[in-house]
Amino acid sequence: MAVRIARADKNEMRTRIEEVLVQYKDMHAKIAAYATQTEVEEYQDFWRQCLQENRRITERLSRYMVIKCNR
Repeated sequence: MAVRIARADKNEMRTRIEEVLVQYKDMHAKIAAYATQTEVEEYQDFWRQCLQENRRITERLSRYMVIKCNR
């Protein structure tokens, strides 16, 4: 059975997730810039892995925000 969550709580959670998403998007841009500046293949692989993980977390946050904090 689903628990009913008050609209105010959903709005607050959505705002918090939006703030975190902004930080993750900023981090993505920084990591991407570092990846293009890196010449060593092993380090480039590391940056690619970081970008993939960042993308996965960003998608998870976005999906949760839409599903659980819907408007």
